[in-house]
Amino acid sequence: MATSGTPGKRKRDMRSLNTSNASRGVWLVKVPNYVSERWKKAKKDQELGRMRITRNPNNSTTVQFFLAPELLEVKMEDGTVTQLPKDHRVNLQETKHQSLSVFTESQSGGDLVIEGKISQRAEIQPVDSSIYMSLKKHQIQQAEKTKFTASHLNELPSHSYKPVAYHPEHEAIERKKKEPKKARDDKNVVFDLLFSAFQRHQYYTFKDLVDITQQPATYLKEILKEVCIYNTKSPHKYMWELKPEYSLSQQSTSKS
Repeated sequence: MATSGTPGKRKRDMRSLNTSNASRGVWLVKVPNYVSERWKKAKKDQELGRMRITRNPNNSTTVQFFLAPELLEVKMEDGTVTQLPKDHRVNLQETKHQSLSVFTESQSGGDLVIEGKISQRAEIQPVDSSIYMSLKKHQIQQAEKTKFTASHLNELPSHSYKPVAYHPEHEAIERKKKEPKKARDDKNVVFDLLFSAFQRHQYYTFKDLVDITQQPATYLKEILKEVCIYNTKSPHKYMWELKPEYSLSQQSTSKS
C-alpha cells in the first residue's frame, strides 16, 4: 500500500486493496466539457449514451459515440434551452509504454478497489454539424458579454494610492541574481540522477528535471538529448521520457 506524510514521518496506509478486477480492461476516454457537465446532472441509472464499434475491411476500427436522446437539451446560463450534438467520433490513442489503472474509493475513505487496467485511451469529439456550430456560437457570445457594470459615485473614494517604484517582485528578481550559478556535475552523476528520477515517473517537464539535477539548463539539455526523447505530440506534449533502450535496461535492472 502507498504511504502518506513527510519523508521520515510517513504513516502506513492500513486499508485493504481489492485486486480481483486488476486484469479487466477498461477505456480511459476524454469527453467534451458540455458532455461532462450534462452527465453530472443526469439521473441515477440513466443511460448516458451508446458506442458503436465497426471493423472495417482494411482491419482498421471506426468508433462512434451517440449521446442519449434524454440529454440532448441543456439550459444555458442566460436561461435559453440549447440542443447538444448527438453524433460524435471517437479517436483511439495508443497506450504503449504506459501502465495505468482505475481505482475507486468509498466516500467514507474506506477500502480501495482496482476497477481495471487501462487497455485503450480515446477522445470523444463532436461531428461538425449545424447544431455543434450553433452551440459554439452561443458559448462565444456568452463569453464576450462583460460581467462588470459601471456605477456612478456620488463621493470620491476616501483611500488614495501613490505610485510605488519598487515592488516585492523586484526584490525576488534581485535576490535571484545574487544566487550563485549552478555548477556542472560530472555527466555520469547527472545520468544517475536522471535514471533514478525516471524510475519514479515516466514523464517529466524540463523545469522539473532542472530542479532534480540542479544543472545549468544548456548543459542538461545536451545530456537529455543523449538518453531521452522530447515529446512534441499529445498526450505528453513538451515532456521528456527515456529512450526505449534505456527504459528497458532500467526495467531489467530493477527486476534483477
